[in-house]
Amino acid sequence: MKAIFLDIDGVIATPTSVRLNYLLGRGPETQWYDLVALTYVGRLVRETGAKVVLSSNWRQDLNRGNELVEAIMANLYRQLEEVGAPVYDTTPIDYDTDRSGEIGAWLAAHPCEAYVIIDDLARFDDHPEVADGHLVRIEESEGMRYQHFYQAREILGIEEQTA
Repeated sequence: MKAIFLDIDGVIATPTSVRLNYLLGRGPETQWYDLVALTYVGRLVRETGAKVVLSSNWRQDLNRGNELVEAIMANLYRQLEEVGAPVYDTTPIDYDTDRSGEIGAWLAAHPCEAYVIIDDLARFDDHPEVADGHLVRIEESEGMRYQHFYQAREILGIEEQTA
């Protein structure tokens, strides 16, 4: 199995998509995510066969029983599924470690032949070995773009470029 550990803010929820949603009066439960970034996530899944594992802090709200939060998450899951990148799983929540510990725990329970972490922040101080050679760092102001897609493909073992 191959895995894509996906962050949301700065990766598919970009300043551009946030401004667009504001200008159009779209609430968080109907917000649009950055279409370019979503397209690259979907293409990455199709070309590599990797599964999307949500590692964003957004997953912490999944079990709160709040209708608005449930609507926000349903919208997120729907848009990812529409581009061919359904959420397969989420990393465990562990308040005693950073994102690297949570991804490490997920990997311990789900061995992978390859994985990539797509994130806009470096949150890997507790277990830097988890991210070493696996992190595609996104500039939060731009979101996921072609160069990030191509880097992630290489990390997942797809080296030849396709059209």
